[in-house]
Amino acid sequence: MPNFAYQATDATGRDVSGNIEAPDRASAVRQLTGKGLQPFKVAESTAKAGAKAGAKAAAVKAKPEAPEGPIKLSANSLQLFTEELAELLEAGMRLEAALKLMEGGKGNTGTHSRVAAKLGNLIREGHPFSSALRQASPSFGELFCAVAAAGEAGGSLAGAMKRQSQYLGKVREMKSQVAVALIYPGFLTVAAIGVTIIFTTFLIPRLSIMMSRMKGGVPKGIQIVMAISDFMKNYWWLVLAGMALMALLFWVWSRSKAGRPIWDRSMLRIPFVGNVLMANFHTQFLETLASLTGGGLPLLKGLELASRISSNQFVQKQLEQVIASVRDGAPLSRGLEKTALFPIRLLEMVRIGEHTGDLSGTLRRTADRCGRDLSKSLEKVMALLQPVIILVMAGLVGVMAYMMISVIFQTVSALKSRGG
Repeated sequence: MPNFAYQATDATGRDVSGNIEAPDRASAVRQLTGKGLQPFKVAESTAKAGAKAGAKAAAVKAKPEAPEGPIKLSANSLQLFTEELAELLEAGMRLEAALKLMEGGKGNTGTHSRVAAKLGNLIREGHPFSSALRQASPSFGELFCAVAAAGEAGGSLAGAMKRQSQYLGKVREMKSQVAVALIYPGFLTVAAIGVTIIFTTFLIPRLSIMMSRMKGGVPKGIQIVMAISDFMKNYWWLVLAGMALMALLFWVWSRSKAGRPIWDRSMLRIPFVGNVLMANFHTQFLETLASLTGGGLPLLKGLELASRISSNQFVQKQLEQVIASVRDGAPLSRGLEKTALFPIRLLEMVRIGEHTGDLSGTLRRTADRCGRDLSKSLEKVMALLQPVIILVMAGLVGVMAYMMISVIFQTVSALKSRGG
């Protein structure tokens, strides 16, 4: 087995050297890391092995190993990864040792361990943690990397990771609230569509056949319903094609340079829905800005990064004015005041943070308040949406029931007239 000469730094910071046997250089590095050493030079010590290693190294250089594709993490895995890393760093472990422990953790998934291993390798190669995050996985977005860079620069990486894990948890919680709130209205909508299809395709046609044999024929209202039902049966593909074409044209318009700003601003003016969208924006923007500035990032850089959380072009243009105002030396509250995005109560909270010198803490508390407002807005929308859907269903069922009762009544009347 090859013998490797190494130079490394131990846990106390002293330089140590020695020899270690390993199948290859990578295994030697792993063995040294497992012993609590941080190697900075590892090479085969024998001439024969050195010649083999030189030939192998030349072959590797000539034909490098195929790089691993991007490793993607789900939202849940990303939050768990960040929480675990924050806990290990807060416990006093070095970053490389924490990643090594996460790499071999029994409870970690394959993707989880691969990301930790890739980050550890990049850090051993000399890459900063924020740069290693960008290379390890696209799931670590620009905001995540910026928080990590701020934590590195300020010497508080553990705190930065803890704040980021809390932020990711809040984002997931908000998305979960929206998804849960839409379950019941979605079920009611599907039920209403199902009831309508059953009435128009099965019940009313059968009764109309009976009515056609009676004196007086089929009522006008049922004739209209039957005509619509027959058209849908024969030309359903044309209806679907038309709806798909209209949806495509609307999508293209809403993404165009002319239509995108109009649609983005219109969305914020929709009753109830616009309030939810604005509350969601306030929560994410303030929480992100608090995490970035609290980690040591300058306010202007934090604003530039936090402005990317929203894809709404109207919101982005408003935030560009805020960035320009802060760049010119104006306070954050004055820049926010010039936009149409923030209510007075939020501006007052920002002013308080500027006067007390605890802007990041004030922004985080304001974000918490906005999060509570978002929950209330969602509850109001869902409380209004459910009875509306129920009323629509009741109206559809009522119309169908009225038609059926009319058919039955006319049938009975026709039978009585014949009997008389």
